[in-house]
Amino acid sequence: MSNRHILAVVMMASFLTPFSGSALILSLPGMGREFQVGAETLSWVIEIYLITSLAFLLPMGRAADRWGKVLVFELGNFLFMLFSFLPVLFDSFALLLLARGLQGLGSSMIFATSTSILADAYPGKNRGKAMGWMVSVVYAGLSFGPVIGGFMNDGLGWRSLFWFMAFYAGLVLLVALRGLGPKGHQPRPPQGAMPKISLRLFTENREFSLSCLTAMLNYSATFAISFLLSLYLQSVLGISAKMTGFILLTQPVIMMVLSPLTGALSDHKPASLLCSIGMGIITLGLLMLAVLVGKQALWPVIPSIMGIGVGFAFFAAPNNNAIMSSLPREYYNMASSLLSTMRMSGQVLSMALVTVILSLNWPELSPGELLTRNIVISFVFFSVLCFAGVIPSLLRGKSSKGLYR
Repeated sequence: MSNRHILAVVMMASFLTPFSGSALILSLPGMGREFQVGAETLSWVIEIYLITSLAFLLPMGRAADRWGKVLVFELGNFLFMLFSFLPVLFDSFALLLLARGLQGLGSSMIFATSTSILADAYPGKNRGKAMGWMVSVVYAGLSFGPVIGGFMNDGLGWRSLFWFMAFYAGLVLLVALRGLGPKGHQPRPPQGAMPKISLRLFTENREFSLSCLTAMLNYSATFAISFLLSLYLQSVLGISAKMTGFILLTQPVIMMVLSPLTGALSDHKPASLLCSIGMGIITLGLLMLAVLVGKQALWPVIPSIMGIGVGFAFFAAPNNNAIMSSLPREYYNMASSLLSTMRMSGQVLSMALVTVILSLNWPELSPGELLTRNIVISFVFFSVLCFAGVIPSLLRGKSSKGLYR
């Protein structure tokens, strides 16, 4: 299979999980009405998927070392397809949660191997460009999830989304089985130089360790942006959900368009420079949002969101490229797993921080003023966190591959 075909398979798989998450958010009210459960219980439809994915990322990276990354990748798509049928065939909220948890297991197998498969296919100067295309598709999933999911949910019901997930995962599996072939299926012997997670990776490889730290700080500072803006636009300014969706769409669209370009740029420019520029732009965007929310402004929010999209495009693909390029090939599965672990850990931390900040009480304020102030505090805190991430980004050095050969 040519490198372009491998890239196509990885891109197809990379679209599925962000699409399913963003599309399902719009279906939660319908699920709540059907199963007669409240918002707190419904949140587990999203949370159990994230928790399961995070829990199995590193074990699936080790499984890829033992059984082959292609086999684990294909098995992950199979499991995602299989467990997408549970909510369709059975009328039970408990089975819906079980299905989402098992989908998380499947997605952890995809996350743990996809970047590694791509890094194997593009070992040279075109790796950053390939990473950019993969990141672009992730943002495409985030962008089109609410739009397509909204139409499907309104016209066909929330179960239609699970039919779509099952069909799409099955299509990815067929393409992978046909194109990737037997490469990577052969299990490796348990003895010998099979890589393990070692403290030396973090203590002696500065580029790898600081790139991972930078990724976690970045996602901690940025994951909750859409959630906060959704609250601000709808609950404070009274804008409709449909218009809010179109406003929020601008950020991932910018990321989707620019990521292939910044990824290709990372093949020629140091990641420390590109990622630091990106995080600096995001920091300014977050500070601007804090000011605009405090003044209850609307339309100036859009260029701020677009600026954050530009900053994130400068960060994501170059940082992924830096992590994969900082290690020799035998560590790719582990690096892919750790990269996804850092990303999802940052996402969980971001939402936890928002939960704490939004729980702050200011008795002298009305409910609308209270929400506005806490959103402002959140954006200020996240801007400080993002700026702190510039420090490890700048301090990372050149690749230390020789330590592990």
